[in-house]
Amino acid sequence: MIRQFVRSLPSFRRGALLAGTVLALTATASAQDGAGRTYVYASQLQGHPYLLDSLLGMDYAQKQFGVTVERIGPQGWDPVAGAEAVEQAIARKPAGIITTLWEPGAVPGIRRAMEQGIPVVVIEAVTPDDGGALTFIGLDNYQAGVDTAKELIARGGTSGTYAASGNWGASNTDAKFKGLTEYLETNSQWKLAGRIDDKATTSTAIDASKTMFNTYPDITAVIGLDSSSGTGICLAAEELDKDITGLTVIVHDREDPVLECIADGVIDATIVNKTALQAYMAVQMLEAYNDQAIGLANVPISADNKKAAVNPFPAQIYMGTEVIDGENVDQFVRANLPKY
Repeated sequence: MIRQFVRSLPSFRRGALLAGTVLALTATASAQDGAGRTYVYASQLQGHPYLLDSLLGMDYAQKQFGVTVERIGPQGWDPVAGAEAVEQAIARKPAGIITTLWEPGAVPGIRRAMEQGIPVVVIEAVTPDDGGALTFIGLDNYQAGVDTAKELIARGGTSGTYAASGNWGASNTDAKFKGLTEYLETNSQWKLAGRIDDKATTSTAIDASKTMFNTYPDITAVIGLDSSSGTGICLAAEELDKDITGLTVIVHDREDPVLECIADGVIDATIVNKTALQAYMAVQMLEAYNDQAIGLANVPISADNKKAAVNPFPAQIYMGTEVIDGENVDQFVRANLPKY
């Protein structure tokens, strides 16, 4: 049913509607009716189902810390509007900003926010220039690619031919692909037949995966490196009436159709970030920066960290990956997760 419903929806709106009313109901919720500090999550892709777990982590943080996390930015992939969302957040003068750097559009805004004394934490993906943000919290995306390669070898052996699906040009996807290919080249005889661009949208992922199956009929494995890849791979096979249970299929992230396809035995495993944790920790770090009782901003690295231009935060906080497969998939189904 989920797969039929997803396919029936137009393009990007599929992901937003799968989210139900979560975004609307929790956009400005606070554990204490607005008491405490206000932070802004300013980023693009606000309507993508991948973000649901980050939003759940922010909801949990609101409950734990008694703060408000407002959310602004485009529903889809729109770098210009994503950068504008950071500028809009600055104008609100919040206690801090959380954003994501799949591409560098928001870097100037991050730099302006930091210069104005508004702390910024980047989550999920980061570019080489992060605008001087306090810290990055998320995956070591290169290592996530390595983890994917290890999972492919563990489940599919040390040789074969594979195709890869991803949102090429996104900083995190490109880093994952680099980790994947370099590890396989060094530690196996796996060969890359080709790659397809799914643009991290459901409709494109389905159509691109159909092209992949028709173009590379002899592949023995498929790798999907962004949130929509697994959905596209599984639904494309279904629409083509193609049995891919004989292939080794390793994807990333945890859209609802991906979990359903794992339960059905079509996808072998998915590699996931601890997205709720990274979002929670972003709020936690901003609270630690702002709360004098916690005093993280004043850890005595120098006599005066602000005057010395010392950043009292670690440059990166890496989450590490987890594997979802047929053994544990029920623990990740959205209906079984807590709500706040």
